[in-house]
Amino acid sequence: MLRQRLNMILFFAGLTLAFMSCTSRYRIDGVVETLGYEGRELSLVEFLPYRTTKYDSCTVKQGRFQMKGAADTTRLVFLCKDNRPIIPIYIEKGNAKVSLLPTEMTVSGTRQNDLFYSFLKKKIAYDNLYEDLSQKRFSMSRHGYDPHRMELIQDSIRMVVDECEDMICSFMADNYDEPAAVGVFMMLSAGPTNEVSSLVRRILDAAPDEFMRQSYVNGYISRTGYARNE
Repeated sequence: MLRQRLNMILFFAGLTLAFMSCTSRYRIDGVVETLGYEGRELSLVEFLPYRTTKYDSCTVKQGRFQMKGAADTTRLVFLCKDNRPIIPIYIEKGNAKVSLLPTEMTVSGTRQNDLFYSFLKKKIAYDNLYEDLSQKRFSMSRHGYDPHRMELIQDSIRMVVDECEDMICSFMADNYDEPAAVGVFMMLSAGPTNEVSSLVRRILDAAPDEFMRQSYVNGYISRTGYARNE
């Protein structure tokens, strides 16, 4: 009788250890060097069309915060302060590091976060270059019009736009099977209208069927009435 009880205890202990070993875990370590965060609550919130879910929360203490838990499914959520989104972050297996600095806000250390933020860094560089050229064009239009210089600036702006779109499409082509690609698509397709931009159409025209079946992408297609160009 005692032997049977001991065997039963060992059996359930083995099940518990097996379950724990199969459960993926996430850990997020954050550093804050921006004013207004000390003592405030940060949370991980998933925003879906018909549901908002809070997965974790903590308080910033001495410029640092930490969250951890189960990560059986990779999820795109937002790091929020007082329920207001700050930056997107993927909850996934591994240790992610969040930096909230006056000059930039980034997440690194896990696959999807590395993919997403490496893309974002390139996109921001193109956006800044576009903004600089646009400012030069605006200044020229106000303080003396030079047709030749204006044409050069216009050509440079078109080149930046084309290079940026090529970079985006190249990233998507390499990563259609990654959750980070859906996050990038969400960012590019966000807007007040249901009009499908030429860039989004280019992305969808080249996308594999599996990407098209992703929940957000499928919902976007249904909402906008997009049809693939054959």
